Parts: sequence; C-alpha cells; structure tokens
Amino acid sequence: MSEPRIIPVGGGTSFPGPTGTPMTVKLGADVTHGAYSLIEYTHAPHAPGPPPHVHHEHEEAFHVISGRLTLDVDEDTFQLGAGEFIVVPRGSVHRPYNTSDEAVTFFFIASPAMDGFFAEMAELNDATRGAPTPEQLREIGERWDSEFTGLPTSGHVDMVNEG
Repeated sequence: MSEPRIIPVGGGTSFPGPTGTPMTVKLGADVTHGAYSLIEYTHAPHAPGPPPHVHHEHEEAFHVISGRLTLDVDEDTFQLGAGEFIVVPRGSVHRPYNTSDEAVTFFFIASPAMDGFFAEMAELNDATRGAPTPEQLREIGERWDSEFTGLPTSGHVDMVNEG
C-alpha cells in the first residue's frame, strides 16, 4: 500500500521541458505505479509548443494556473485562461502552445504516466541543442505512444524556441 505524499511548493523533479523552459514532475510513474503523471510546465510568451501529436493509448488533461494556453485539438482551437481545464481524449491530434505576450503556467496529467518521455526528450534536446531530427522524434515517439504528425522528412525540428 502506498503512503500519502505531500509535494511542497517548488517540489518535484525539474528538468528542461521540450520547449526549453523548466518542467517539474510533481508525481511520476514511480509514485503512481505508472497510472499517471502530474507535471507543471510554463510556456514562454509566443512559445510554439511541441509539434502536433497524437497518443493512441494516453489521455492528457490540462489545467491553466496563470496566463492563457492555446490548445489545438483535432480541427478545433481552444483558448484557456487561469482556472480552466480541458481533457484531450486519446486518439486526438493536439498541440498546446502560447500565442500571448505573457508566460502561461499549467498542470497537465498524462494517463498512463509519461514523465519518462519528457525526461528522454530533455536528454535528446540537450544532445541536439534543441533541434532533433524528425527521425529522432519519431523513434522516441514510438517508444512513448507519441506519434508526431506532419514532421518534415529531413532536416531538424526547432523544439527549443522561447518566443
């Protein structure tokens, strides 16, 4: 049986997120037995976010803490403000990004857990200076149920762009 766990303000495991700004895993697979990850993330003003992608076996939910998050889900675009929450069903092509002049901070839950994906992305971005090849993104995506849609066939993908 698991014990109750308190995560203090500023607590968790932090590393650079896919867009280069800090990402903090508040609860990861090690604590939730793989059921879900709870992650806090901030996108800088005008940050493009990740390339559009789909999870066939995962759902994600986003809760905006401050600022405005833009989220494309299939053919729709949503603007979420502080306090708003959205669930992205598995199988939906989606992309969270920031179109505003202010940073946006949000929590997101991935179920099952995907914090290992983000840790690997941090290592890949570090190794490629934030510009992995489409092949590298496809390979990591295949391992983690993240199918990037619309990637170029060659070149590099600029992941770390803080606006």
